[in-house]
Amino acid sequence: MPQMAPMFWTLLTVMFMTILLTFTVKLYFYLSDTPPRLSGRISTNLKPCWAW
Repeated sequence: MPQMAPMFWTLLTVMFMTILLTFTVKLYFYLSDTPPRLSGRISTNLKPCWAW
């Protein structure tokens, strides 16, 4: 059905953008959540060592 192609590509693009946006938001909140705990743990437990 040729008339189905625009709707298919629109839905595919919307789905891809939704997944990308969700992944970006999750990654952003995950990265903004972890550094305070990680740096606090490193500074308290491994003072003379390098952070990595």
